[in-house]
Amino acid sequence: MVSVVGVGPGSSLYLTALARQRIEEAEVLMGGVRLLALFPGVRGKKIPLREKADLERVVRRFQRVVVLASGDPLLFGVTDWVLSLVPPEEVEIVPGVSSFQYMLARLRVPLKDVAVVSLHGREGEISHLVRAYQTVVVFTDTRYTPVAIARMLLESGLTEYTICVGEQLSYEDESIRYFSVEELAQSKDNFRLNLVVIQRCIPSSLASPTVYFDVATSP
Repeated sequence: MVSVVGVGPGSSLYLTALARQRIEEAEVLMGGVRLLALFPGVRGKKIPLREKADLERVVRRFQRVVVLASGDPLLFGVTDWVLSLVPPEEVEIVPGVSSFQYMLARLRVPLKDVAVVSLHGREGEISHLVRAYQTVVVFTDTRYTPVAIARMLLESGLTEYTICVGEQLSYEDESIRYFSVEELAQSKDNFRLNLVVIQRCIPSSLASPTVYFDVATSP
């Protein structure tokens, strides 16, 4: 059995009881180095997960494998890798609190008229989503940084927006800051682990449901 366990945005306070139980019972614990470091006292063997081949070797050798996923494993996570290697009936998915849920809760922004998109390790263009939705949440990476995203909006003429950058979400050194598009586009900040929220004001009558986009596959 392979359990894909969402560990929340980072702080152990957001780890569910079931997630903790599965982690403590694991024969092998796999995940990114940052995630493995969250559980120094766990008895199971810790193996960094850097590529799909790492996972393939482990699931062939061990019976109780836990794969750690940052946030929720069904949202742009490692679940696709697991399901491509293990029959679905042998996979358990333990949901977690996504960093986007955490940040919108901190901002007190309801989950309506929201688009969630990942630019992490993907090519993509988000201007059409920014125009269509009141709130757009963007998972970033070292290429599509908050500054790069602000410059994309500026080049598209989308300046009447507020960009909120959340760094180190749920950790003690958490930082959440608001910027105008122009201000962030000119910033020299080296942002730490972060999430971007882009907002505009529209009449509430135009609100639509939350949608999720993987820019690698969305139109």
